[in-house]
Amino acid sequence: MESARNEARGAPESDMWPQLVIDSLVRPRAAARRVLAISVDPFVLLQAAVAITCVGILLGYLAMRMSGGAVDAVSAAVLAAPLMGALVQFGMMALIAFLAFRVGRLFGGRGDFWSAATVVVWLNAMTLAIQVLQLVALALAPPLAGIIAIATLFWLFWAFASFVTELHDFRSPMMVLGVVVLTVIVIVFGLTLLAAILGFGPQGVS
Repeated sequence: MESARNEARGAPESDMWPQLVIDSLVRPRAAARRVLAISVDPFVLLQAAVAITCVGILLGYLAMRMSGGAVDAVSAAVLAAPLMGALVQFGMMALIAFLAFRVGRLFGGRGDFWSAATVVVWLNAMTLAIQVLQLVALALAPPLAGIIAIATLFWLFWAFASFVTELHDFRSPMMVLGVVVLTVIVIVFGLTLLAAILGFGPQGVS
C-alpha cells in the first residue's frame, strides 16, 4: 500500500488519470491500490458523489431521448422525477459504500467507511465514462450499445469485487464476488418482500 501511495503522489496528474482509467478496466486490483492511496477529503468525496449523480441523471435522459423512450420501468420512473431519482441514486451509493465497509468488516476486513465510499464514487465515475461511450454507440450503431451494457454489468461486478478485495486486504476476489452476489440477492429479496407487504406488488394478479 505504501508503494502505491508513493506512486500516486509521484506520478504527474496528466499521466496518472488516463492510466488509472485503463487500469480500472483491465487491472482493477492495481487501480484499486492507486485509488485507495489517494487521500480524499470526505467533503470533496460528497461533492463528487453529488456531481456524479446529477451527470448520471442527465446521461440517462439523453439515452431515453436517443432511444425514443424505450427504457425500462425503473429508469422511466427515475427520469420522470429527476430530483427524487437523484436522491435515490445518491442513497444507493451511500448504501453500497456502507455495505462494502460493514460486510467486509464482518469477514475480517480492515477497510474504513470513507475508503469504501472512495471506491464506490470512483467506480460510479468510471460507469459514467462508459455511459458516454454507450451514447456514442447508440447514435452510430444501436446494437453495439446493448453489447456495451452487458459487458459493463460483468465488468462492474468484477471490478467492484477487486476493489473491495484491496480495500479490506482480502486474498481472493472470487470469494468477494460470491459475497457481493449473495448480498445483492438478499437485498433484492428484502425489497421485494417489503414492496409486497406495503402493497406495491404487481397489479392484476388473481
